[in-house]
Amino acid sequence: MFAIGFGLGHPARRRLLVACLGTMIALVACPFAAADLSAETKQAIDEAAEAFREKQRVPGLSIAVAVDLEPAYEKGYGLADVENEVPATAESVYRLASISKMLTAVAALQLVEAGKLDLATPIQEYVEFPEKQAPITCKHLLAHQSGIRHYKGDEVRSNIAYANVSDPFHVFANDPLLFAPGEKFSYTTYGYNVLGAAIEGASGQRYVAYVLEHIAKPSGMETLRPDSPYKLIPHRAAGYRMSGPVLVNDISVDVSNKIPGGGWCSEAGDLVRFACALCDGKLLEPETLEEMWTARKTAGGDETGYGYGCNIRTLDGDRRISHSGGQPKVSTFLTYSPAQKTAVAVMTNLRGAPARVLADQLMAIVAGSNDK
Repeated sequence: MFAIGFGLGHPARRRLLVACLGTMIALVACPFAAADLSAETKQAIDEAAEAFREKQRVPGLSIAVAVDLEPAYEKGYGLADVENEVPATAESVYRLASISKMLTAVAALQLVEAGKLDLATPIQEYVEFPEKQAPITCKHLLAHQSGIRHYKGDEVRSNIAYANVSDPFHVFANDPLLFAPGEKFSYTTYGYNVLGAAIEGASGQRYVAYVLEHIAKPSGMETLRPDSPYKLIPHRAAGYRMSGPVLVNDISVDVSNKIPGGGWCSEAGDLVRFACALCDGKLLEPETLEEMWTARKTAGGDETGYGYGCNIRTLDGDRRISHSGGQPKVSTFLTYSPAQKTAVAVMTNLRGAPARVLADQLMAIVAGSNDK
């Protein structure tokens, strides 16, 4: 500490205290360095977002863009709540839907690095699950090659409040596998439920607590939390769907039946912060990232286009890592380029909106600018 030779009431001392306080507030309010985009790039992003919203009849959406692995632009468009005329902003919170699988995959791979989880070991080593005709491993679960089925019937409309990630197992665990593990690719959110439970068994922590401590905290994801229809979540957007030509409120569902595969929520900015932390080596080692970002083949050699918790695409020679999300009330998309060090998140409050279209547009705008 230091002393200054005049009292608290002295004008110069008051000005100094105000300046110091202002600096402290700024540091607290802006804990992450932010890149910046040119006015021209921001205008192009705004125009693309508004054109998409109008064409797709999206009530509200929020976007976030990162450049050089730093958040650069976050904004909302339209209405987060149509009935109450609440604008969508950068702070609007939406369900991640299946983007949640990215978080779960990273959690599992962190435990592999820590020597607590083996991708080739049968899952019964980590979680109670019925024995099947052939062993299921965490590698199968990560790559959607386990043979565990996805939703069927009205299961997507679940309104049961589950206390932990393994409670919903009763819905699917005793069903026969669709195929022998490793034989085919078949997308399954239920498979990621099992992976979430394996994370608990390997780590000794509850799944949600593990993700918040080991992924959200080092990434700076301050708004990430499990979605709940019963809890008050600040800035949460309302959700809609189209009934023919008419916009209507979407159904209410309880996503506690699938937190690891589709149950988190956050603002768009937190998704790009996650992507930046991942690409910057704050969550996984480079060798593990390459494993995550490598498209897996089936046992028969068939290409799947899916790595560990993410889709792998090549656009204009650039490898893009991404995941979409779609469920009642939302359509979302996160995409990032490890080589270009850019990331884009698009979150909308309309079920079925093609969020990937806008995300790819925004990535192209940033790639074509002089800001990166």
